[in-house]
Amino acid sequence: MSNIIWILTPKKENLDYSDLIVKISKKQDINLADYDIGQVNSVVYSFKDEIVEYLLEHGFSSLISSGLILEQIVAKGTPVNKIIPLIQSYLDRVNIDKELIIVDPYFFAKQRTPGYVNFIDQVLDKYIPTIEDLIIVTNSYAIDATVKSAIISTLKGKKPSLNIIHKQNDDFHDRFWISGAREKGLVMGTSMNGLGNKIALIDRLNTSDVRDIITELKNNGLL
Repeated sequence: MSNIIWILTPKKENLDYSDLIVKISKKQDINLADYDIGQVNSVVYSFKDEIVEYLLEHGFSSLISSGLILEQIVAKGTPVNKIIPLIQSYLDRVNIDKELIIVDPYFFAKQRTPGYVNFIDQVLDKYIPTIEDLIIVTNSYAIDATVKSAIISTLKGKKPSLNIIHKQNDDFHDRFWISGAREKGLVMGTSMNGLGNKIALIDRLNTSDVRDIITELKNNGLL
């Protein structure tokens, strides 16, 4: 037997529906004449705004397991002006503090799309006043000196005191952004210069995963 969920919409403002709850709890008769009644065919659709807010706050993985479950899809062809606020909505919940760690093998790789340096600049723009140390971990074989110089010059042009530290290691495949006293972070399914070029996924990391990544970075002499 399947459950049926009804939704009651008051016809008048300031209608107190708590009286209905009290009567139902006492098994008394109720009058629904002041309500429009509809059936909820999809709980997900009916509460989609609340669900989206929850996922942004806690990450999809919080609903399933403690593993790295990716939630937000960045479709191929998504324009930059849509990608930037999406990434920032996740970074806002990472609680960016004076240290930001970016693990991205191809962060300084040759540009695959025009405007990559400006894209990085726009993503980080709102956080630069807070960040003191920007630690970027890339691989050792896909570093374009021109791209690296342009990104560093652009960011330090906004904040000359910004300390940008570039480390190299070939053991990391996934892309992580970590801050919030090294307790919060997000994971991306592709490098920054690949977002919008192919389907990618983004999700928040839970604290235990962030701590494991920090431990690995320390063990590899990167922090």
